[in-house]
Amino acid sequence: MFKKVLVGLDGSELAYNALEKACEICKNFNSELNIVSVFRHHSFIEGSLSMVRGAVEYETMDDVLGQYAKEIVEDGKKIAHNLGLKEEKIKGFIRSGQVAKQILHFAKTNDIDLIVVGKQGQGDLTGYLLGGTSHKISGLAKCPVLVV
Repeated sequence: MFKKVLVGLDGSELAYNALEKACEICKNFNSELNIVSVFRHHSFIEGSLSMVRGAVEYETMDDVLGQYAKEIVEDGKKIAHNLGLKEEKIKGFIRSGQVAKQILHFAKTNDIDLIVVGKQGQGDLTGYLLGGTSHKISGLAKCPVLVV
């Protein structure tokens, strides 16, 4: 029924709950899991991020946020594998921009059959699933959406 499942992952606890539910669905339907992390540049957090991320040198804030998104995707792939999905069934993607728009675009252009998202996410750090993002995704998606 679901050949391709997309899960939005931002590092929040609810997003990881969504990942676990997506993995369960993928195991039941032998589906491909697409883990997508979307980041946005927020200049007002630049100073605080340097304290959080340590002394690692990055050229731009987008580099910092992109690296964070990459770490989240890699962590998600490991979790999915540990939950019993085969590596060839797990794909990871990083996108930059407005979260709902990027998730919806990915779903449309990759023939996604189901989108799984957390009802609330990290908030201002990545702009992911903040406020009405999960509501926007569920209202505008052309495929079923499961909000966990």
